[in-house]
Amino acid sequence: MKGIEKLKTESLRSQVYAKLKEQLMRGVWKEGEKLPSEHELCDMFGVSRVTVRGAIQQLEILGLVETKHGGGTFVKKISVAENVDSLHPLMRIHKNQDLITVLEYRKIIEKGIIGLAVEKIRPEDFDFLEETYAAMVRDVNHGAEYIEADMAFHSYLAKVVGNSIIIKVHELINSILFSAMIDIVHLLGRNIGIPYHRKIIDALKQGDKDKCEAIMEEHIEATIRAIKQNGGLEHLPK
Repeated sequence: MKGIEKLKTESLRSQVYAKLKEQLMRGVWKEGEKLPSEHELCDMFGVSRVTVRGAIQQLEILGLVETKHGGGTFVKKISVAENVDSLHPLMRIHKNQDLITVLEYRKIIEKGIIGLAVEKIRPEDFDFLEETYAAMVRDVNHGAEYIEADMAFHSYLAKVVGNSIIIKVHELINSILFSAMIDIVHLLGRNIGIPYHRKIIDALKQGDKDKCEAIMEEHIEATIRAIKQNGGLEHLPK
């Protein structure tokens, strides 16, 4: 597609989302028209399927597109986007927002999300969770790709729940969560989260709600403890 270049900066999902949204708002694809396949979009942007899937999820949350299982992604009416986007200025927090504050929020909301997800998750949902987990393991030495996979994992769990308020709030503060993830990776490295994501998938497969909630809570608590032990933001590279 003309005018789309391969992306090289950190927030790949955000940029793919922004590029696709721009194309949609300009009417490159009309209402009811099918977007290029995930494979085609991966080639266009030079990014992974996890990144493309995350960007499409953001577009779905705004009501710009809808994905039909096995049929592709199609353009919807463009009326919802302005209402949702208007909330963004109210939700912005500086990049150096205290990591503990962000993680305390995550501990509350993501424990609740996983508790709901265990009751609603479908067998086919595990394909994407396994794919994002594999991407985290594969990209453990590549910061941007690792963070994209980690964020996609948690965003997908919110989507599994299917609660429109949870999904929209999660997406509205995505930039805050992404910035916090960058700082956490700089401070603690990438290995701390991988074992917990494996445990979360396995507990979901077992359908054990209490176990899922306990693992998610411990996942966030372990990160909080590690940050406190490492001295917090003052030890981050400037």
